[in-house]
Amino acid sequence: MVVETIFSAIGKKAGELAVKQIIKEGSRLSRVREDLEWIEIEMRRIQSCLIDAEAIQLKTEVVSDFIKEIWNLAYDVQDIIDMYFSKLISSWSRWKGLLGIRHMIIGRAFSKEVEGIRKRVKEITEARKDFEADARSSSLEAVTTYPRQTFPHANEPNVVGINAIVEDLKQKVLDKDLHHPVVSITGTAGLGKTTLARKVYNSVRQHFDCAAWICVSERPNEQQLLRDIAGQVGLEKDKMEQNFETNMFELLSTKRYVIVIDDIWRTTAWDALKIHLPTNSENESRIILTSRNEEVGRYVGGPKSLFKLQPLDLKTSRQLFYKMIPADPQNIDETQYSPQLKNIGEQILEKCGGLPLAILLAAGLLRGRSVSASAWKGVLEGILGMGQDNDKWFDIFALSYKDLPLYLKPCFLYFGLFPEDRQIEVFELINLWAAEGFIRGTEVREVEEEGDDYLNQLIARNLVQVNQVSWSGRVASVQIHDILHNLCIREANEINFFNIHIDAVNCHSICKVRRVAIHGSDIGTYLSLHLQTSRVRAMLCFFPEARPEGWIYQQKKKEKMEGRVTKNLLQDSKSIRLLRIENGIISSSVLTEICNLRQLTYLKLAKKWELVELPSAISNLKSLLTLDLQESWKIYLPNVIWSMKQLRHILLPPDCCTPKYRWDSLGKFQRVEFSLTNLQTLSGLPGELFEADWLYKMNSLRTLEVNKPMETRSGDIIEVLSDGAPVSHKLEDLRLCANISNLSELKSNSLNLSRYENLCNLDLFRIKMIELPQHDKLPPNLTILTLTHTYIEKDPMETLKKLQKLKILKLLFESYEGKDLVCSGEHGDFPELEVLEIDDLPNIEMVVVEEEGMPRLRDFKINPSWQCSKVPETRIPDRLRNIIVMTTE
Repeated sequence: MVVETIFSAIGKKAGELAVKQIIKEGSRLSRVREDLEWIEIEMRRIQSCLIDAEAIQLKTEVVSDFIKEIWNLAYDVQDIIDMYFSKLISSWSRWKGLLGIRHMIIGRAFSKEVEGIRKRVKEITEARKDFEADARSSSLEAVTTYPRQTFPHANEPNVVGINAIVEDLKQKVLDKDLHHPVVSITGTAGLGKTTLARKVYNSVRQHFDCAAWICVSERPNEQQLLRDIAGQVGLEKDKMEQNFETNMFELLSTKRYVIVIDDIWRTTAWDALKIHLPTNSENESRIILTSRNEEVGRYVGGPKSLFKLQPLDLKTSRQLFYKMIPADPQNIDETQYSPQLKNIGEQILEKCGGLPLAILLAAGLLRGRSVSASAWKGVLEGILGMGQDNDKWFDIFALSYKDLPLYLKPCFLYFGLFPEDRQIEVFELINLWAAEGFIRGTEVREVEEEGDDYLNQLIARNLVQVNQVSWSGRVASVQIHDILHNLCIREANEINFFNIHIDAVNCHSICKVRRVAIHGSDIGTYLSLHLQTSRVRAMLCFFPEARPEGWIYQQKKKEKMEGRVTKNLLQDSKSIRLLRIENGIISSSVLTEICNLRQLTYLKLAKKWELVELPSAISNLKSLLTLDLQESWKIYLPNVIWSMKQLRHILLPPDCCTPKYRWDSLGKFQRVEFSLTNLQTLSGLPGELFEADWLYKMNSLRTLEVNKPMETRSGDIIEVLSDGAPVSHKLEDLRLCANISNLSELKSNSLNLSRYENLCNLDLFRIKMIELPQHDKLPPNLTILTLTHTYIEKDPMETLKKLQKLKILKLLFESYEGKDLVCSGEHGDFPELEVLEIDDLPNIEMVVVEEEGMPRLRDFKINPSWQCSKVPETRIPDRLRNIIVMTTE
């Protein structure tokens, strides 16, 4: 829970060695110990007050003020603990164990602050009596928690009643006689415009030469949107450097493209985009747009382009509602619903008004509760009792948040810190929650596993949408609907949970805000508003990626100006625990200040066009759990990184090295004490900066990605991985990528991963070999295998067909140099394979799948090599001809 998280700082601070020593040796500071014990006990009582207050669905102004006062009290307690204990520790360090008068002064000041806290706690305790009865009478029935699981709606949203609409729009998009290239889908927020557009897009994109999807939202960055389009339609890297708009226009003029422009609010956004998009219909290109504003659709495509999406009728609403209530939507049994339940359901549906998002959220409120009249009636009364907004659907949206257990509320609110319509990587999201202390591991479960459970509960309630699912079946990326994004911001403002800075500050009590997100603007503008930053615990900066003409000069000029204000910000924000900077200024002076943030637990720096030289002072960050640099262009990495034993996740970019002219300060030739025993993720590991034997100490590793695995300081990483015992029994994900200029040939018998029983995903890139190792040398539970530039001469199918758990096989870019690929039809060959992708194999002439081969295959793609556009001949069973996709370019 949030309050529990805040008050856990007490135990953490008291547990620090210097504080323990002060309290132990200084009898005159016994009052400090007593105050700490009182705070810890009393704050847990206050937490129960918050739980009772949150249970009241219909909140009066008195109750809302009470909740806000508890939050403010929690913030103030955290500030007092952080401030005085840092002073005690600092004083102890300087006096080297001598208990001086300064300690007494600090201790007395701390006790004086606690006296003020005592008075406020007494007032809160008295106020609790005023609404305890209401809390008991109006709280909804407890909801069952949801263990880790996969969701049927992960790959395809659970919608009903739109298949006919999808088919009509598909025919319209593919209609060669369409006189205007635009199809406009308009309607109220929450009707499912994006879902409909996605279904149409996925069903037609294979008919076009190239495709792109962009989300415009309310405050678009048109330059970044154009760059997104350019990247998706395949504009070459060198043509992205200068005049990319012109180069993109020329490319699209020669292609038949389909582009989705999702959630466009204003005609001005279209005016900025259209001049760079050839919209003549001669090559039958198409633009699909979605908008809440019918006039925008009319302006862009004319009245004939409009498709007005309507609310669901009652029959379709019922289908969706009853489909989404069970934990497993594929196992629906409507007979379990009595007439009394159906009557209550009809009243809930009436409140939903045919809006799919409202229906999904209402079903999410019921899911996990008992199928009983009392449980359903409690939800109905909760919806009717909200009555806080003129929006007829808002009561359901608000109740979906209010009904969350206290420990899930901050996790949901965190989505509001990200830009609207942002697709969020689950790996990053859970690490942010962990850095904040919202989730904690147990003796039997890792913190990441707890985070998965929390996210699953939010997904099960339909508050969070799944975008992508990983090879293992876990959710990989998520987002929330923009209506719910606005709800997050609204609720966060009520308790000063965070502040979003775009062009103006939208928080009425910024002085106590603990989290700040800067969207699009710069840090200098934020500071110019004379905001206090000393209380900030988390800062997330989302700056646009843009490289206009003359960008180098502009960037240097901006760096001199903004680098100073960023440095000043960090100097004044010593309590920051979480820092995320995306495309902002990351100068050496800024990095120096970052290394002084001793409480930092999470650091992400994403700088796509410039070098980031990480200083050796990074080792000062003794609390750092996650270091994410993978979205940076190039990193200079100091050796001290291998001694930061508390790190759990390190993510590095492909280009990572030691500075040439600073070997002495970075210790390139000094022996390093490797201490990363807690590390779970090591992505982008530069082999030349690593010693292969260090792997033996990484027994918690789950994900390992190594660049240049055969070029380490000592030994060969592949040899270590193939040694008698696995380096980590927990290893699930392994990617090995050799240097393109040094393709050392790997002997087929030297790779032995058979002892890695949990290794499910294996990616070999530029690992040259004549033939694959025997199947019994590969991981026994291998689920996905990707081979790229492996130059195998012997048909790999003979080995791979014996992998009993293999579901996805990708043979890419010169992975195989032979002419024929043959899958026999013998029983037991490829028993689980579902996806086969063959791409850019220049010598391939024939692909054969015998009659009984690959019995579960559902996705079969063959793309010819750019060196030879000839499509290979295929001999496959009729059952596979319906699923095979073969491109001609």
